[in-house]
Amino acid sequence: MVGSFNPTIFQPRWLGSLGLIRAEDAENSTIAIIQAQVADFQTDWFRLQVLQNRLLLQSIDATHYGPLKDLAAGMLALLSHTPVSRMAMTRWFHYKMETAEEWHEYGHKLAPKELWFPLIEGPGLRSMMMQGKRKGVPDGNLFIKVEPSLLVQPGLFVEVTEDFVKWPDPDAEDAKWVPGRLEKHWDDVMKYAEKVAHDLLETLARK
Repeated sequence: MVGSFNPTIFQPRWLGSLGLIRAEDAENSTIAIIQAQVADFQTDWFRLQVLQNRLLLQSIDATHYGPLKDLAAGMLALLSHTPVSRMAMTRWFHYKMETAEEWHEYGHKLAPKELWFPLIEGPGLRSMMMQGKRKGVPDGNLFIKVEPSLLVQPGLFVEVTEDFVKWPDPDAEDAKWVPGRLEKHWDDVMKYAEKVAHDLLETLARK
C-alpha cells in the first residue's frame, strides 16, 4: 500500500493485543527494526515492513495468503483515517525447468533474440513485464512480470500484480476503502494469478 503511515505503531504486541494475530505469533516474532522511519518484523507466516510512505505485508507460508488478507483488512479497518492512495495485490510463482536448454528455450519464446544479435553479444531475457486489465475489472491495472528465478535454477519466476487506486477521489486521505476492496477482489486476484501463471507456462511448452 502507498500512503502515509506511522511505523512505530506497527508492532507485534500491538497486533496481538487487538486479536489480529495470535499471542504466540506476537511473542515469537523476529523484529529487525522498529523506529520512526521504519518498522520491519516477521512471524512464522508473514512479514510486515512499514515505511512512512509504504506498507508491505508478505506471506512467508504460501498456505496463509487467506489470513494475510484478513490481517491487512483488520489493520486498515482500525486505522481507517490513515491516508492510503494505492493498494496492490501480488502473487509469486517459481517454476523449475528440467534442463538449462528448456529454460533458454522459454526465454527465446518470450523474447526472440534476432533483433538483439546485431546490437549485443549473448542477449538473454532478464525481465519482461506486460500491462493490461483483468476482464470485467476496469478499476484495476494488471501487471505480469517474467524473470529468471533466483529461488530455483534453472527456473522461471512469474509475478502477477493487480494495482488499485482509491476512487472516486484518489486524493481523499483515508483508508476506509481498503478492507472493502480486499474483500471484493482478493480471492479472484489470487485465483486469476495462479491461472495466468499456469496457462503461460503451458502455452510456452506447446509453442
